[in-house]
Amino acid sequence: MGEQEVHKRSDPATAWWTDARFGMFIHWGLYAALAKGEWVMYADKIPVREYEKLAGDFNPQQFDAAAWVQLAKDAGMKYIVITAKHHDGFAMFHSKADPFNIVDATPFGRDPMKELAEACREAGIVLCFYYSHVIDWHHPHSLHKEHNNTWDYNLAEKHFPEYWEGKAKPQLKELLTSYGPVGLLWFDTAGGLSEADSRDIVAFVKGLQPDCLINSRVSHFIGMGDYVSKGDNEIGMSGEDQRPWETPMTLNQSWGYTTRDQVWKTAEAVIKKLVNVIGKGGNLLLNVGPTPEGTIPELSAERLREVGEWIRRNSDAIYGTEGSPFPAELEFGAVTTRPGRVYVHVHNDKWPADGLVMYGIRGEVSRIYCLADPKKKELAFRQTVDEALDLHVLKVELPAEPADEHVTVIALEMAEEPDFDRTLTQLDSGRLQLDVPLASVTLVREDDEAAGIPALRQAEWTFKLVQPGTYELMLISFKRHDQDWPGLYPEPVVLETDGSCLVTDPAEDGEDPDSPSCQHPYIPIRSRLGQVTWLEPGIHRLTLRSSKLKDPSPKFTEIWHADAVKLRAVRLVRVQD
Repeated sequence: MGEQEVHKRSDPATAWWTDARFGMFIHWGLYAALAKGEWVMYADKIPVREYEKLAGDFNPQQFDAAAWVQLAKDAGMKYIVITAKHHDGFAMFHSKADPFNIVDATPFGRDPMKELAEACREAGIVLCFYYSHVIDWHHPHSLHKEHNNTWDYNLAEKHFPEYWEGKAKPQLKELLTSYGPVGLLWFDTAGGLSEADSRDIVAFVKGLQPDCLINSRVSHFIGMGDYVSKGDNEIGMSGEDQRPWETPMTLNQSWGYTTRDQVWKTAEAVIKKLVNVIGKGGNLLLNVGPTPEGTIPELSAERLREVGEWIRRNSDAIYGTEGSPFPAELEFGAVTTRPGRVYVHVHNDKWPADGLVMYGIRGEVSRIYCLADPKKKELAFRQTVDEALDLHVLKVELPAEPADEHVTVIALEMAEEPDFDRTLTQLDSGRLQLDVPLASVTLVREDDEAAGIPALRQAEWTFKLVQPGTYELMLISFKRHDQDWPGLYPEPVVLETDGSCLVTDPAEDGEDPDSPSCQHPYIPIRSRLGQVTWLEPGIHRLTLRSSKLKDPSPKFTEIWHADAVKLRAVRLVRVQD
């Protein structure tokens, strides 16, 4: 019986960052003046000379670095990543490499990055910089594989080294030599950057500040950087990333300041997403988009303070923790761990009325209580073992009502170092989700581009079934919100297990409620595949064949929002004995 390691201990170089778990992303730049988001120059094809005129009126007199840093601290965030230069090419710091910057080109005349560096040092917050290293719509020689300024400049006349050596690297040197220690450099949108230039920029950064972390978006080649930045608003599936990783997430649906987007996440939604991310071993980088006056919108601030209040009560279960040792995603919440402790984050709207039942904790539990309870009143519990199934069962008597707002953390103190059964195991509710990253994926048929035939792959899962019976099997897909379903699955999917074979054309049978991993711009969709009956408990195998299964070892990173549909999981839901 194989066990699955889903969250490995991070490299010492990234330890401060993985221990932090929660950071503030700040998208702030000249684009804020137009209140239409950070891509407005590209979207509206604004000529460089017209865009430059915005700087003449950009004067964010209400900017207060100490207030921004205090808000991050109040929210429970340990680091700040701010856009030192976004795709519009405007530097939000004093750059000698290019006069198109906030000190030289605006009446404001101050360097907000320097003020933030000082405020962060005083508050114990780690300052980090976002830098758009490939896209720069202001520079005539910036060259991306698709998002270029073609209304001012001729693509055929671009000479990328002039931008690379003349602006990008000199500005990065300024950021790494003028503002003290930089926690990390957050690069973005590396499409078209060669492997040689990718390695060059990594070596350049490390040569100036060896301890400065670099995110994976420095390059589209797999393995670059110190940790993985998921796609915008992408929460990974269980077992998807073996390297340290993060989810960059918006509070609404936009990054830069805009008056058009008023779809805001509640504090409850943010807390649930935070525990889901850290329960899978990741970090959450949550964005705010300050106004052209230099203030963080009060609605954003209110959300962040409410999240921070919850974190203060539950900090032991957040900072410095590891993700869940269990590959199966819990339907009622998430799990984090630290030596001698297991923390179960239970969503209040999923509060188990009959108590909490968990499988797989082999070590002896000595004490259980609600973390937010100031008196730490002990909860009754019982541990048993089903020897035939090698199933370790923990049953906890919970209070009738949750002990905290939104999510209640149940703390388990262990009598000895925790030992876990890491086998993919069915939950007590009878449900089991087989996420694609937990499968062994192999190639069945090569793709034939000329004939328009895609590659066919097979995913195989090994799992422990606790309750035999008949199960409804559902395919879980993420569909882009702007796509119609017909044609997204061009051929049937084939599922086999224990002598049963289901061949199904996936239909759009309904949205999947409360999907923890699906975010805008995707919608989670359920497709019924049919029913299967397992007569005996124990270890079983299931295979699924589809052309929508991804190459498990790609050379290049995937653009999160590029696919019309993503095959994410097979779900088993028990329907009868």
